Amino acid sequence: MKRAAITGIAGQDGTYLARWLLRSGYEVHGLLQFPFDREEPGLRRRFSAEAMQSVRWYNGSLEDPFSLVRFLKAAQPDEIYHLAGLTDSRHSFLVPEESVLSITLGTLRLLEAARELCAGARLFLASSCEVFGVPAQIPQDETTPMRPLTPYGIAKLAADQFARLHREKYAQFVSVGILYNHESPLRPPNYLSARVAQAVAAIRQGRSRELPLGDLTAERDWSDARDFVRGFWLALQAQAPGDYVFASGVRHRVEDFVACAFHAAGLDYRPFVTGTKRNREAPQVATGLCGNAHKAEGELGWRRQWTFEETVEDLVRAELEGRPEIERADPAPARGTTAARS
Repeated sequence: MKRAAITGIAGQDGTYLARWLLRSGYEVHGLLQFPFDREEPGLRRRFSAEAMQSVRWYNGSLEDPFSLVRFLKAAQPDEIYHLAGLTDSRHSFLVPEESVLSITLGTLRLLEAARELCAGARLFLASSCEVFGVPAQIPQDETTPMRPLTPYGIAKLAADQFARLHREKYAQFVSVGILYNHESPLRPPNYLSARVAQAVAAIRQGRSRELPLGDLTAERDWSDARDFVRGFWLALQAQAPGDYVFASGVRHRVEDFVACAFHAAGLDYRPFVTGTKRNREAPQVATGLCGNAHKAEGELGWRRQWTFEETVEDLVRAELEGRPEIERADPAPARGTTAARS
């Protein structure tokens, strides 16, 4: 039985990956940011009782190298999936030092611990399309110049460079996934996708009358998180490590997302969406981000199973149905049903 270690197991990607690996026969070890007693209620909403017993839970922090050593020493994994760290790029302007500590130094500490304790383990590091900043070309691929413009993007690029250094200098199997926007019904309310889906459900059910939004013309490359986690796994099954863009290759405007969400609820969005003034001091997301996933498709055989429309509809249906988290957390749900397994 293969053993997998996951940092950030309580997050969106970590939850889907852990449940998918359990179904695939893996022994899963998960690193939690907070003590288990504090995390347990949230975990039990996402994992079945059987899965809770199957996963080996650990507590640790990317800022604490000793906790990473204890984690890897106990897990002795064949595969390591590094998904933890600060995830809000706009918030990174407020805490640039924390971004570097969590993302860059945390990744370096994990790489060093793995090199010392389980040198044969294969590592996957989750990076971000924000390493491209304002991109030099559209779409972006693994060879596109990287010129990040946020503390988050800078920290991610530095972490990625350490990954490449360890791959070339120490012959560690380290693959880097450059991830574009990927959504699911597990997104918390501070994400645009969740805010729109929740607002649409509230309007459809008569609990609200409007959805205030800023720039409807902003564009994103949106995919489904449940597709991405399969890509993480495929990256570690390859003959050699590498860098891989995971994306849809299609840009959609925020207006497209909103229109699709309202359509899923049988509504026209135009009577309900109102404009809001944007804070000029708020950092803006770079334009032109759109990924070319041909390398992942060609070398790994990765394929997206969810279309943009299917993902948006699923987010809205989850809110309309009041779908419980354990069903939202199914990494491969039967379409059109709320059946869930482990």
